[in-house]
Amino acid sequence: MSILFDERIMKTDIFYNLLDNELTEVIEKNNQDEYLTKHKDNKRAEKKSYALLIWFLAFYGQKPFYKQYITEGDDDNSCDIIFSNKDTQGKEVYYIIQSKWRDIKKKDNTYNAGDIDAGEFKQTLNDFETLLRGDKKKGRNEKFNQNYEGFINHLKNNGEAKFIFFSLDKYNTKIEDNINSFNKNYAPQISLEVIDIEKIKRDFIEFRFKQVKVNNPLAYKYIAEDSDILLEIERFGESIEPSLLGETSPQLAYKRDFLEMNGRAKAYIFVLKPKTIYQLFEKYGFGLFFKNVRNPLHDSNYNPRIVKTLKTEPSSFWYFNNGITAITKIVPSIGIHAQSIKIQGLQVINGAQTVYSIYAAYHEASITERQFMDSDARIMFRLIRSSDEGFNMEVTRYTNSQNPMYPRDFKANDEIQIRLQEESFKTNYWYERRRGEFREQERIEELGIETIDGETLAPLYAACYLQNPVLALLSLQEQQGDLMFISHKEDRFGLYEEIFENAKYEDMLASYQLYFYVFDIVNDVYERRGEYKAKNYERNLYIWAIPVLSLSGFLLPNYLRIKYSNNINLSRFISENIDNDKYKMIFEKVVLYALHILYSQIFAENNNAIISNMEKLIGSPQFYLRIKENIENQELDIKLIENMNWEVLLAYLDEKFSFFKSQ
Repeated sequence: MSILFDERIMKTDIFYNLLDNELTEVIEKNNQDEYLTKHKDNKRAEKKSYALLIWFLAFYGQKPFYKQYITEGDDDNSCDIIFSNKDTQGKEVYYIIQSKWRDIKKKDNTYNAGDIDAGEFKQTLNDFETLLRGDKKKGRNEKFNQNYEGFINHLKNNGEAKFIFFSLDKYNTKIEDNINSFNKNYAPQISLEVIDIEKIKRDFIEFRFKQVKVNNPLAYKYIAEDSDILLEIERFGESIEPSLLGETSPQLAYKRDFLEMNGRAKAYIFVLKPKTIYQLFEKYGFGLFFKNVRNPLHDSNYNPRIVKTLKTEPSSFWYFNNGITAITKIVPSIGIHAQSIKIQGLQVINGAQTVYSIYAAYHEASITERQFMDSDARIMFRLIRSSDEGFNMEVTRYTNSQNPMYPRDFKANDEIQIRLQEESFKTNYWYERRRGEFREQERIEELGIETIDGETLAPLYAACYLQNPVLALLSLQEQQGDLMFISHKEDRFGLYEEIFENAKYEDMLASYQLYFYVFDIVNDVYERRGEYKAKNYERNLYIWAIPVLSLSGFLLPNYLRIKYSNNINLSRFISENIDNDKYKMIFEKVVLYALHILYSQIFAENNNAIISNMEKLIGSPQFYLRIKENIENQELDIKLIENMNWEVLLAYLDEKFSFFKSQ
């Protein structure tokens, strides 16, 4: 019996098909395009390659009038797209883009992404450098000639340019040195970015299924967290000495228009105009909210009541809205006459929806409406200076406490959670690190994809791979399950690092898949014995299934190692074969054998002893470890597993239960 694995557990082919469908729509929509019409229907590769450029510009650059930018076609192979773009701040940047289309395999009509060809990439860099030197001669392609001339003049004026290589292949680590060398040689005005199919897929998921704006590679990126920001503050009154207010605390200095706090962290409360909020979002966009723990904002995620108040009752805005809380790395002392301050870095940690709603209202408003808003509306803005990440997270936690927040929410932006989600996009089970972030659930399900959250996966992973069923069962206890998303640095009982630090998504997914197989078998045992009518049936079923999952997760790799090979990847074996009839008997026999072992450890001379053993199994890690040690101390007899079946297990249970009934 040979066990073969499909190395493509990554579901790139599903994404490729989605993209391919969108390219077909692009071709149909632009059926008057000369380049598309001159190729016959059987010229699929040429049409799709050209359509990919149109799609790229529309998806990332929002460029509906693409023809003036695309230079592919006549006699030019140096680049496919060259154009200049001005950002919201009037900064002009040139973009030079080379793409690599890959077609499906003709035999099985599937797409298997390979690595970016290193030699092909080096040739592209040579072409880019030829363009940079100004050595590219004019040809028949007039669009290229015109755009290239503008590009060279732009460089002579010390302008910035970005080269982009995007491909439907996977990133190849062998090209890293070339990328780093190019960026080093041509910095700071010239940069190079490689966009592979994995990056395109992640952005596609963010935009199409989460409805979140992706970071646009065709726009200059202003980083709010690291930028020097000039913030205009509203001043409309003289300062009042604390003594006149009867204030004795030296920590607070009251003014008529702002409050200064000099406690653990320096902080101010200002009032801002809508224009200031609008300008911040216009420049930094969703980058203002990277530290925000709530669900990411999307196009429709604004509060209509905020918009309505701002438009129709701007003078009431300050009274109706809780305002915005933000953190910064550096904030200066503010003089009583200051009307603007320079801060370093900015992250909105509470009030993201307020920011986006103000931006949406101001963006759509006429000049007169904007003047009306700025004249009457004021927004409370609390600015806290802190570079202490732990303190920042605590501020975030408590400023968001007006709505239900859970420990999982505060780990949503953790690097581990981001990594797990990116790994999950290689499967048909996507990891939800933020509650409700996948908004297009119906469409996701139509693709045969399931979304799973960390609260579900963490205890199953703890049981199966960490071999700690007691830890997994903590999630059943009120408040205890939260510990899996709390760091031991925050709470000495926190389990976050223990659960997640070394976790791989394929292992977490395999735990999930094996659990449901285990659960079904345990449920069958209950039903066959007529125990499904018992009180707390489902809870008891889970309590029993978790230790069975742990022991099955221990027995299965040992069985496979002895029976087949030391090199079997357990997670991959589970994920690819759990529903495969060819290997179904392996899973069934291992789980039934695990049940048999656990029952044999629970049954004792009387009911009190059985209850005691059960309490030890679900409450004492040492009890489970002793069961494992007993198995490890003897060479695993795979014949015992292979001889196990439903009849053997049920006969054993009937014998034991009959004995106790007779007592």
